[in-house]
Amino acid sequence: MVKLRVVAPKKLPKSEGPARNRLKKTKEFPLHRLPTELLRVIWSQLPFKEAARTSIVSRKWRRLWTCYPKLVLTRETMLGGSAAGDHPMSDVATFVRRVNSIVRQLSSSATLDKFEIKFPLFRTDASHIDRWVSLSAASRARRIVLDLCPEVTTAERNERYSFPLQPFSGSCVKSLCLGFVSMNLPPGPCGFTNLKKLGLHMVSITGDLQCLLPECDVLEWLHRLELQAPNLTKFEFTNYPVTFILGDCPNMSMASIGLLSPEYSFGYACTELPAALPHVQDSLSISLKIRTEERECVNGSISVFANLRHLALTVGIDGCPQSGTGILHLAHMLELAPVLEELEIHMYYHQTPFYNRNLDEIASRRLYKHLRSVHMTGFYAIRGQLELARHILRSSVALERMIIDPKVKVPKGRSSRDYPDLHYADVGRVMARCSLENGEFPRSIITIL
Repeated sequence: MVKLRVVAPKKLPKSEGPARNRLKKTKEFPLHRLPTELLRVIWSQLPFKEAARTSIVSRKWRRLWTCYPKLVLTRETMLGGSAAGDHPMSDVATFVRRVNSIVRQLSSSATLDKFEIKFPLFRTDASHIDRWVSLSAASRARRIVLDLCPEVTTAERNERYSFPLQPFSGSCVKSLCLGFVSMNLPPGPCGFTNLKKLGLHMVSITGDLQCLLPECDVLEWLHRLELQAPNLTKFEFTNYPVTFILGDCPNMSMASIGLLSPEYSFGYACTELPAALPHVQDSLSISLKIRTEERECVNGSISVFANLRHLALTVGIDGCPQSGTGILHLAHMLELAPVLEELEIHMYYHQTPFYNRNLDEIASRRLYKHLRSVHMTGFYAIRGQLELARHILRSSVALERMIIDPKVKVPKGRSSRDYPDLHYADVGRVMARCSLENGEFPRSIITIL
């Protein structure tokens, strides 16, 4: 037989009970006793949903979440695990109701670092969206995301919400990302003077985009530019090389591209630009940099400037003057414009020229059947320039004139003092005559200034 012995718990002395309670209390972290400003710092490190949940902990914390610096209102934060497309109409109603509830509790004097709305909404929801956008402007939000893109891209253009610019006049917005909205740009400046990042996706723009971007004096980030403008006739773009698509622009007559990259951008000009500007017809101007030692041939481009008749290249040249491969690659631009009639190449060589009479004779891969006029400036007669001129003379069956000007064409707004080596033009003139006026080519079409 097993005997069980029950032992009563030992009672603590009365003096030990309160001591233990006091010990427990000292181990508890008195979070609620922290200053409000410090609590706001802690709140700012929490996800928005968790910060909002703290309002049920105590009365003191009921409105602390309204000072949260990042207001992110998306399907995930407002509807939780609700999958897109399960109940589209009820999802929209629930999303709008919950966002309105949050916005009503926020003070217009609050300062936000980020304000984000990401949910498929349309023009019919404008009365609600207007209230949200007004809050983002009044709260001086530095980063604004208003992405209303539909989950199925079948929405019509007139269903886009019209994004107002007036509330942001002189604003402190540094990052603006818009999706599936329309913008009616006024003829004057539109504000956004502090904008550093601009993202536009499925945005319909009425008016001159030029009135918006010049105000962005500190704009630092542009990754991709895609426009749908069937009536576009002229396009000007000066920036670091980025991917841009102009859609169907059959009426485009003129385009001007200025590439600001410190890197050599000839490969970009031969591959990206024909794909982006296949419809340009009358005139295309490109400013770029090349290096004479560049030996990597440009691969065949899928797209061409099928209708281009006039091409003007402004080329900054760097590298060893004894190497001409990089300059000779400019002839590849002629192959990308099969009906080209007029070619201008304005060059400036940044090094001391070196003259070499031993030139490579490059076999012509194709004839330029429509090229009638060539004008080359900054022709110091370094090796690559001479080889390029001779190549064009041999390959152009309809050429009527080639004008060689050793002087650099000084761009508008610049001074000839910016080009201190203009005395090389005299030597270049002599070398050009020796190489091009030696009886090999018809002298009637060659003019050396």
